[in-house]
Amino acid sequence: MTTGVPSAAGAQYTEGHVPQTVAKQVRQRAIWDVALSIALLVVSNGSFLIGAIFAMVGVGFSQACSAGCNTGSVAGILFATGAILAFVGLLGSILTIVALVRRRRAWWIALTTVIVIAVGWIAGFLVSAAAMVTR
Repeated sequence: MTTGVPSAAGAQYTEGHVPQTVAKQVRQRAIWDVALSIALLVVSNGSFLIGAIFAMVGVGFSQACSAGCNTGSVAGILFATGAILAFVGLLGSILTIVALVRRRRAWWIALTTVIVIAVGWIAGFLVSAAAMVTR
C-alpha cells in the first residue's frame, strides 16, 4: 500500500518499508569452526617450529659425518624446506583468518596447512638424508 508521498528520489514509500532496500543477511558463525580453526593454526605453527628445531639439529649432526658426506647440500635443502614451509604457514594462517572474518568455514584451510607443513618437513628430511649419502 503506497502513501502517495513521493520521496526525494522519486519513488513512493510503501507502508513500513523503505523502497529498494534488501535486508542484509549475516552468516551465523559456528563456534566449533572457530575453535577448531584456531587449534589447527596452533598445531601448524607448532609443527613448523618442531620441524625447524629438528632441521637445526640435523644440520649440526651432519657436520660430524665422514668424508663421503655432502654436508653443504644438507644445510641448503633443510634451509630451503624451512623457508618454503614458513611461507606456506604464513599463507595458511592469513587465509584461515580471512575466512573466519568473512564468516566462512575455515577449518579445512587450517587442516590443509598442518598437512602441508608435516608432509613438507618429512619430504625435506628424506631428501636431505638422500643428499647426505650421495657423493
